[in-house]
Amino acid sequence: MRRLYFRIYLAVLGSLLVFAMLAGLVFAMLRSIDDDDRRSWAGMGADIAERLLPPDRSPISVETELMSWHQLTGFSLALLSPRGDVIAQAGDIPEPILADLRRRQGFGPPWRAGGRLHGLRFKDGRRLVALRPPGALSWVRHIRWLATLLGIAFAVGIAAYPLVRQLTRRLERLQRGVAAFGEGDLSARVNIPGRDEIAKLAETFNASAARIEHLLNAHKTLLANASHELRSPLSRLRMAVEGLGENAGTAAAQAEIRRNIAELDALVEEVLLASRLQAGADPEMRPESVDLVGLLAEECAPYNADLQASGGPLPLLRADPRLLRRLFRNLLENAARYGGSGAPTVTVSREGGTALAAVCDRGPGVPQDEREKIFEPFYRLRNKPESAGGTGLGLALVRQIAERHGGSVDCAPREGGGTCFRVSLPLGTVPE
Repeated sequence: MRRLYFRIYLAVLGSLLVFAMLAGLVFAMLRSIDDDDRRSWAGMGADIAERLLPPDRSPISVETELMSWHQLTGFSLALLSPRGDVIAQAGDIPEPILADLRRRQGFGPPWRAGGRLHGLRFKDGRRLVALRPPGALSWVRHIRWLATLLGIAFAVGIAAYPLVRQLTRRLERLQRGVAAFGEGDLSARVNIPGRDEIAKLAETFNASAARIEHLLNAHKTLLANASHELRSPLSRLRMAVEGLGENAGTAAAQAEIRRNIAELDALVEEVLLASRLQAGADPEMRPESVDLVGLLAEECAPYNADLQASGGPLPLLRADPRLLRRLFRNLLENAARYGGSGAPTVTVSREGGTALAAVCDRGPGVPQDEREKIFEPFYRLRNKPESAGGTGLGLALVRQIAERHGGSVDCAPREGGGTCFRVSLPLGTVPE
C-alpha cells in the first residue's frame, strides 16, 4: 500500500530535487553567457599584460592597446610607471584614485582594492590599473537572479500542482459523499480508487453507510409490518370483547381473548428482540458453554421431532442458550406448522470447526426464488394465507441469532419433498 504520508514525502523530495536541478542548470547557463564584467581579473589582466610587453613599447602603442581592451571589456585602464606617473590611459579613472596609487608602494601582482579597482605589477615596476565601470554591479544583476529563482519556484509549483490537486480532488469527492449522506441520501457512496489512506477511508465510509442504510430500512420495514400485523389480533380481540357483552361467561370467548393476548405478547417480544439483534447489541446476551445436542433434545421433545447426531460427540459451544433455544424453537414451530402431518427431523453433526444442525420437514417446500425472502421480517409465502398463524418474525429472528453467534442459516429443498433449514455455528467464542 502506498501510504499518503509517503506520497507527500516523495513529492516534497521530488520538488526539492527539481528545484536544485533547475537552479544548477540556470546558474551554468548564466555563467556561460554572462557579460565581461564577471570575467576573472586574474585571467583578463594576464592577457592585457602580455600585450603590453616589451617594456620599451612607445606610449602611443600602449595607449592604443589599452583603448582596444577598454572598448572590449568596459574597464577603464591605466599603465603607471614605478613612480606612479601615467604612461598610458584608456577610459576615465578619477584623479584621487591615481593619487592614492602613487602613494602606495607595496602592493604586488595581482591585487584588488574594493569591489571595482583591480591591478597587477610588472617585474620592471610598472603597474596596470583597471577600474570596473560603475554599472557593472548595478541592481539589475540582483533583480535578474531574483527573477530566475522566482521562475524556478514557479516551475516547481506548476509541476507539483497535479499531485496536490489529485489529493484534494479525492478529499472533495469524499466530502461530497459524506455531505449527501448527512442530508438524508442513504444510498450515497464514494468511489475513490487506490490503496492509500483516503481510499481506505472511503471504503470504511461506504461500509458504514451501507450498514446504516440497512438498519434504517430494516427498522422502517419492521415498524410498518408490525403495525400491520398487530391489526389482526387486535381486531379479533375487539370482536371477542364485543361478544363478551352479550355472553360474558362463554369459555370460547375467554379462550379467544387469551389466545389473542398471547399472540400480541409474543409479537411484541419478538419485535423487541429483533430490534436489539439488528442494532448488534443485546444487553441481555449471556454467552456460556452450551451442549448443543442436549439443548436440541429438550427442544425436540414438545414437537416429537426425531433427533439424529452423527460424527461423534460435539464439543461445547460458547453461546447464549436463551437465544439458541429461540432459534431452534422457531424452526421446529415453523416445521410443525407448515411441514405437513409428519414430525420434523433434526440432524446435528460436526464439520471441522463448525457445528451443523438441520431442521427438516415434509411440507410443500419453499419456491427457489423465495428461499432468501422468507428470512425478511413479516414476509409470507405466496401460497401461505395469513390465517396460517405466526408473527412473521420467526425466521428473521433465526437468521439474526445465527449471525449474532458468527454463524449462518439457509433454506434448501429436502430430498423426497419438503424443506430443510440448515444452521451452521462456529465452535468458537461468541462476541461478548
